[in-house]
Amino acid sequence: MRKRISHRRRHKNPKDTETGIDRGMDRYFLGGEWKILGFVHIKPPRWTREYEEMRVRDLVRRIQDDLEELLARAYPTYHEEWAQRFAPNYWRKFPITYEGYLRCVVNKSVAEELQHGLWERIISPDETTSRKAAREYHRLLQQFLREEPKRAANALAFLTTTATAFLENLFVKRTALMKEIARTCDLWPVNLGLQRKRVKRKLTYQLARLACARHYLIQLGLNSKCDFPSSPRGGAKSVSPFRLAATELYTKLLMLKQDPKRHVWFPKVTRWAKRLFALPVPMTKSSGSDWWKVAKVYLYERWDKAQEEFKPLIEHLGIKYPIELSSKMPYESNIKSRVIDNSLKDAFIALARPDL
Repeated sequence: MRKRISHRRRHKNPKDTETGIDRGMDRYFLGGEWKILGFVHIKPPRWTREYEEMRVRDLVRRIQDDLEELLARAYPTYHEEWAQRFAPNYWRKFPITYEGYLRCVVNKSVAEELQHGLWERIISPDETTSRKAAREYHRLLQQFLREEPKRAANALAFLTTTATAFLENLFVKRTALMKEIARTCDLWPVNLGLQRKRVKRKLTYQLARLACARHYLIQLGLNSKCDFPSSPRGGAKSVSPFRLAATELYTKLLMLKQDPKRHVWFPKVTRWAKRLFALPVPMTKSSGSDWWKVAKVYLYERWDKAQEEFKPLIEHLGIKYPIELSSKMPYESNIKSRVIDNSLKDAFIALARPDL
């Protein structure tokens, strides 16, 4: 007889937990399903307003928003696909698509891009002129919706390669400054290319600027003083769900450990928190076991409080969720051990750097 394990857990007061982490930072691997599939949280197109009197931090935020806006326009159904798959209840309540929005709410900038003076004719007090202009808007909009993703993707590629060239130039002109920055990063944008070459009547491809890129990254001292690992999300590279979850776990522990306002996340500094604060950074092969002892306590606590956060990892092991116990797997602890003590542990320890 099978027994179904309820994934609901009673939430304890943060002061009663072993970690003592307050709500807000005690969540783990939320949205794991869409992260595994390479989805990045991008808002729908044209939901961004202009900023005024920007300082450096405002400029960074604005550029980030503009890059996300280009990505959103290159892939206008991104949010729609994500919501239909991972937030169906939300989608049924707010089924707004980019195309539907532009058709229902006539956008001034779009109207002017479609045809100069079209907006003025649409808002004309003359009903005949306005109606005719509205029909023209909807006729031209279809072609606009087909062409805009190509323009947006092209612009994103152009801006990215240009920004990468700027970084190379800054390395030449401001070497010390760029080295200081690159040491704290484990990835760096480099302009590479493919060069076609004919060998024995066969067309082959070779990487262009590979030697230049290698020399450039070595001279930068890339990844020599990097604490935080880069996120493996994006979809271009196949990544194990456990590697993704382990990277997110390590990043979260680093944030809890190094945040100047970490006292906010710990209403009471527990023994577990003190052990976390004492861990050396970055995690190396020799300190990996100490890091895992701290991480394991956090994972066990999350399993007891919100087992659903582990759903994509449980299902990746071929186990149905909610968990159903059987003669082959009579105890929930067996599954917990497979997920945390085996698979997640191996992926987490693999993040450790070699000892220097």
